[in-house]
Amino acid sequence: MPSIPIVGRGVNGDPLHEGKLDLPELLEIPTPEELAWAREFISRRRWREAITYRKTAPHEYIVRDWEVGGQAKQDFDQFTTFIRRFGYADFFYKVRHIYWAIDEFKYWTMGWPVEETTVINRARVDAPEPWKTVEGSP
Repeated sequence: MPSIPIVGRGVNGDPLHEGKLDLPELLEIPTPEELAWAREFISRRRWREAITYRKTAPHEYIVRDWEVGGQAKQDFDQFTTFIRRFGYADFFYKVRHIYWAIDEFKYWTMGWPVEETTVINRARVDAPEPWKTVEGSP
């Protein structure tokens, strides 16, 4: 992986690489109603395996445009917002994401801001994370 210049420090003190947005941890706690809504959202979606990452970073994903209609878009935006409100910061190699763990999976998004987010990913919370043993990774 090529070296990406560090251009500063994020709101939590972690390295902020060129071209990467600083995603603050809000560290809010979901209400029981919000958590129930999120579980319902998760169960209604058809998650697809990310085949190209099967051996290195096994995960599944959904795409905003797979569901049609205004409510589907609103639900996608709501779940994206929940990830960012209730999630925690962690790294995939040197790229910082906000992850939200619900039951046996952790969720993260691709895209910023919310309305431009196109993908929601999920991986088992116990999935291997080989990038955490790579020299130079946080």
